[in-house]
Amino acid sequence: MEPVDFDFPRSARLLHPSDFSRVFRRPAVSSDRYFKVLARYNSGRRSRLGMAVSRQVDKRAAVRNRIKRVVRESFRRYAAERLRDAQGSLQGKESGRIAAVDLVVLPRRPCATTSNEELFRSLAVHWSRLEQRLKEKNT
Repeated sequence: MEPVDFDFPRSARLLHPSDFSRVFRRPAVSSDRYFKVLARYNSGRRSRLGMAVSRQVDKRAAVRNRIKRVVRESFRRYAAERLRDAQGSLQGKESGRIAAVDLVVLPRRPCATTSNEELFRSLAVHWSRLEQRLKEKNT
């Protein structure tokens, strides 16, 4: 099995307003006190992440940037885990194709004062919850 790359290239980001608009139309939603996360399948080959961290979360750019770093790192781990699972299922002769998902993360105010570990835990719950909701929505 080849090593999984943990990078975050442009192709893994939602870059255009139309990309965000598409996710905002009929998304699967997961939310808690820290984040609201929207998800929708895309037709591409790779899952993509978009974030909207407003000044309402915290007026200090350093705090908003910390939140973005945590979200990006969590997304990288999530995407790598999905890829690793798909590679493992390929060896089991199952369909190794994983559906690509566009995700938009909207942090809430409590993120500013919460530890990175707690934010990672929250996001991990969101990723798995949304994956389940998207599967249910598709059936």
